[in-house]
Amino acid sequence: MSTRTAISFRALAAVALLSLIAAGCGGGDGEGHERRNPPQSSDTSGEAEEPPPATAFATEAAFSLETGPVRHPPVALHRQNAWVAGETGLTLVDLATGDETTRLKPRRQPLHEAWPESAGRRDEDRAAELEKQGAQRRLPRPLLTRIGGTPAVVAAVPVKGERQDPAVEILAANAETGERLWGLLVEPGVLAGENAEGLSAPVLHAHDGTAVVQVAKADRVLGSLGIDLDGPELVWEEDEFLAMAGSGDDLAGMSFPDGGGIRLLGAVLTDGAHTWSEDISKYASIAPCGPWLAVEDFDDDRGPLLIEMDSGDVTHTRDDGLVSGMSCWEGEGGTTVVLASNGEGDEGDEERGGAIGLDATSGEVLWRLRHGKWEGRVSASYEDRLYLKAGEGLVVRDARTGRVLGNVPGIAPQQVNGYAGLIAAGDGVDVHPAER
Repeated sequence: MSTRTAISFRALAAVALLSLIAAGCGGGDGEGHERRNPPQSSDTSGEAEEPPPATAFATEAAFSLETGPVRHPPVALHRQNAWVAGETGLTLVDLATGDETTRLKPRRQPLHEAWPESAGRRDEDRAAELEKQGAQRRLPRPLLTRIGGTPAVVAAVPVKGERQDPAVEILAANAETGERLWGLLVEPGVLAGENAEGLSAPVLHAHDGTAVVQVAKADRVLGSLGIDLDGPELVWEEDEFLAMAGSGDDLAGMSFPDGGGIRLLGAVLTDGAHTWSEDISKYASIAPCGPWLAVEDFDDDRGPLLIEMDSGDVTHTRDDGLVSGMSCWEGEGGTTVVLASNGEGDEGDEERGGAIGLDATSGEVLWRLRHGKWEGRVSASYEDRLYLKAGEGLVVRDARTGRVLGNVPGIAPQQVNGYAGLIAAGDGVDVHPAER
């Protein structure tokens, strides 16, 4: 699995932010790297070890996950389990066999109809149109975390509330066994007067028993919710803080002041209290990037910046190798953050290409490869490995050194763990077994 963000999307419209979060590209999950507040230790002696990351994948898919058309896999991978998000809940699929082992549904009625059910009633023209637009469907990736020391998966489903108004039901399950842990109905004030169209609620980040949920419509973010996972209960709600990502106990997001422009905000995960703010122009791009925000204000000639989520301080600039158009990658369980171009300079400017690797704890620049030494487009990251599509093949690089570990013909997955690589294709997500 990977955390991927693009520095060069416009925050002005907020729609770009929505599509980013729908891809599951927020600020990491509860089992990944935590910069300031490492997770508390817990007994994992009963958990099976996962195979090391693969350097190649079967060219032919073993089977497909039934998601309908999506741009990015709405899937959380935990060992040999694939937790697949849908409009009406979660499905647990065995990566070895393709068999469904668990279906987890909310107790309240979902606001959205499952894709296979609704697709079967559409005429051909409408079905083709919706399939073409399928990449815009709001299916956020479930979040892996720990609840009471147990590996858990958490997701939120838009539902009808007690008074039939739009609401959100948050589901939690044991990530290994599929056992339902709890369901929590939340009827946030930010949904008052809203209709159901385009409503979604990505669970962006969790740490030490608290999670943040973003409540969004197809065209805008409405607000943020803080959830005590051990309760479970709603502990805070904000409509002036539009959460984007988190790292440890720190959150980062934005708001849109009445005077115009964008206000970047830091907040505390446990209570939503604001910790810092910075006003930038509406002509800016913003994206989560490990423990930082990647920001480029086009009314500011400083170029791209990395801003710490905990303090709002600028820690990396153009002098460290940041260039416009880079994407940010942080693999689950990894210790690095990599910013990479697509392997090409901008309009012939070779200085605009390349990639840099940063230590996710210290921020130290570990390596830098300029255009000509860096080729291909990163498609996924997992632990400290990068998976790049280069020509007709797959290139695997060590994220701590930048060195090539493997270069083979074959597919470049969008999501990876020790068992398989996933690619969104057609009406579902293809599962390609790992090869070693």
